[in-house]
Amino acid sequence: MYQPKLGFFKMYKEEVGLNPNVGNWSWLLHRITGLILVFYILMHFFALSSSVGGPATFNAWLANLQTTLTHVLEIGLVAAVAFHLLNGLRITVADFFYLTKPHQALFWIAMVIFAILMVITLVVFLGRAFSPHH
Repeated sequence: MYQPKLGFFKMYKEEVGLNPNVGNWSWLLHRITGLILVFYILMHFFALSSSVGGPATFNAWLANLQTTLTHVLEIGLVAAVAFHLLNGLRITVADFFYLTKPHQALFWIAMVIFAILMVITLVVFLGRAFSPHH
């Protein structure tokens, strides 16, 4: 008999716990990065709306965002975008080209590309994040 699952997070925990494989983890991380990106785009719209107050208001808002914390969060944003993009491409390739059997290999190929992108991101962003002249 079907029993409804109680709780949003409990459902995800049980789903991944039942079958902890690459597919479930990539599914869960895809959902999490999607939520992070939705939150970011809302904050981005909020920041851009400060331009309605004129250039001085917008520049003051941007000056407040030039902190080490926001620069480190930018690295996290790049990580979320890169993972979501690469995993989405993996899902698209697997679905449209009927490559569901080698989906684990496609996942690991995507993760190698992700790791390369993150190394490049860290090289570019870390110097700026911890620079005294943000």
